[in-house]
Amino acid sequence: MIDFEVEDGVTVGLTAEMIRAQLDLLVRDDAFRSSRRSVAFLRYVVEQTLNGFANQIKERTIGVEVFGREPSYDTNLDHIVRTAATELRKRLAIYYGDDRHRTELRMGLIPGSYIPRFGLPLPAANGYGGHTAVSETLVIQPKLSVDHLEIALDHGLDTGTAAPGRRPRRAGFRWLFVCSVVILVSGGLGYGWLHRATAQDLFWKPVLDTPGPVLLAIGDVPNGPPTPAEGDGNGDSSTPILNSSTSHTVPFADAVTMARVVGALETNGKNVVIRNENLSSFSDLREGPVVLIGAFNNEWSLRLTHRLRYSLALDAEKHVIYIRDAKNPSSRSWSWGTNQSREHMGGAHGPVLQDYALISRIQNSETGHVVIVIGGLYTYGTQSAGEFLTDPKLMQTISRAVKMDPAHPNLQIVLGTTVTDDTPGPPRVLTVSAE
Repeated sequence: MIDFEVEDGVTVGLTAEMIRAQLDLLVRDDAFRSSRRSVAFLRYVVEQTLNGFANQIKERTIGVEVFGREPSYDTNLDHIVRTAATELRKRLAIYYGDDRHRTELRMGLIPGSYIPRFGLPLPAANGYGGHTAVSETLVIQPKLSVDHLEIALDHGLDTGTAAPGRRPRRAGFRWLFVCSVVILVSGGLGYGWLHRATAQDLFWKPVLDTPGPVLLAIGDVPNGPPTPAEGDGNGDSSTPILNSSTSHTVPFADAVTMARVVGALETNGKNVVIRNENLSSFSDLREGPVVLIGAFNNEWSLRLTHRLRYSLALDAEKHVIYIRDAKNPSSRSWSWGTNQSREHMGGAHGPVLQDYALISRIQNSETGHVVIVIGGLYTYGTQSAGEFLTDPKLMQTISRAVKMDPAHPNLQIVLGTTVTDDTPGPPRVLTVSAE
């Protein structure tokens, strides 16, 4: 129940039955009868909200339950839900733009969300035949009872007459001011509650808040495994040397990750400039936020993570590349053999393969901007990391391990994935560090 209290006010109730009755009016109107998609969308989000599941109204859920998509469908490539929401908003605007519907209960979608909002039409402002004003007050929130929803209206206006000795215009202005304050406060609180920042929002926030485009630098297919730096026998203290290719061919897994990241950034209004990593200079990295894709095929990834707690390293004697923990440098738990066969990887009759990925978000002192590094020891890890960073549910798992504070951007995530039939499985969080 939601109560809006105003001095000398009376309470007007808004029930689930009233909302469903208005829903029936909407879907039978000419503005909706020609669009089964809009009708299905609106019915679903309204019923979910009335049943107390508004917090479960997400793009993927709507895609699966309303439009029959597979649970694993890629929302960055399939925009069915966003397109349907835009169409629904247009039809609602057409419907309520008709004077015949001015006195009806209002329905809409909260900006930036697929959760519906409902508002009561207000009675005439005074007894002089003026037009009826309409409220778009947010009156429903997740996890709140919807058996009876209440907002308050000015008692003086409820009678339609002005009190003796009072000027109607002044009373109207006072009533309008009080209702405006109530709407702003309740709407702000409701919107803030519904739009609490997720772990995914907080992870990308330093990038999204920085003005200008994002540089995305992606690596080539490497020409063989890396080699240790001169004078370094096992690669523990020096950045490995990459064997770069001249073909400028991007690994498939890196391309998939690039598509996911670009989709996520552009959805939030960021322009992305894509370049090959060996064509990206240090001055390019100083222009703004940077996303680096690839590990042992991206020299910038190796250089900019080298002094962090977790870094990318080579053990030439054991023929492994691995994620090095500065607090446990002898460990090779997260490693990938550089001399293992590439045939039948993760196949039914072959050994179980594990790949690992390192995600780093750092405020780099050399570039002066936020840098995000996404790289697996092999391509499976990179692809798994891209899936992790663009899936809100997967990202939410790290919020229990570390405080996601955009004011302190340094954050590292180590992931693991099991490879089956040459395909990475779901990413698993192995450790998180915010040092």
